[in-house]
Amino acid sequence: MMDPLKSLLGLIAKSPFKPLSEHAEKVRITVWKMSDAVNAYVEGDKARVDALYHEISSLEHDADNVKHEIRQNLPSSNIMPVDRADTLSYLKQQDDVANSAENVAEMLTIKMVDMPPAVKDVILRLNAEVLKTVEEHVSASNKIITVLDTAFSPEKVREAQELINKVDTQKHTVDVTKLEAMRSIYDNEDKLGPVGVYHLLTLVKELGWVAEHAESSSNRLRLMIARK
Repeated sequence: MMDPLKSLLGLIAKSPFKPLSEHAEKVRITVWKMSDAVNAYVEGDKARVDALYHEISSLEHDADNVKHEIRQNLPSSNIMPVDRADTLSYLKQQDDVANSAENVAEMLTIKMVDMPPAVKDVILRLNAEVLKTVEEHVSASNKIITVLDTAFSPEKVREAQELINKVDTQKHTVDVTKLEAMRSIYDNEDKLGPVGVYHLLTLVKELGWVAEHAESSSNRLRLMIARK
């Protein structure tokens, strides 16, 4: 029979937070590929869009597997520096980033829309701002996971909070660009047609959800360190 003390020491010695970094990286790569797919869509490259969708779907599945493993192995709150429920809430929102990225990729495969230059431009800008939001979130996530694995010094906590603030600022930029994209789509309704308008509006909203979940996940991180 395993010594209970050795078992407990083993759990403590093995960081429960490093798999969260692995999950964040899986999510980041998924969104990178989503961004590539949006660029290919705007260029009218249907074959590349379809190929990237399959990559994105596989990456999202990988992120799901890491999420399930974390849920199964995350220790109780009694031997963690933060609440287990807060950690799982952060994980869910972060996983939803990858889910929404896959939803975007699915939308791209359903229908190609021939867009005027103004609509192409604003969708590419929105795509870039969403990617930046996820990058800021993953940077904040990695920093906070480092803090959780070490001492909670006020300076390190402050640095982590500043990174989360950057996510909030970047998400605001996404919201502004999303509104601009929706206006541009309606302004070009005569060129896009009703089906094209509906499809692109749905795409823009789904892109917004990628950034929304990244911000929500970062806010869970803020809560984790604020309660410490």
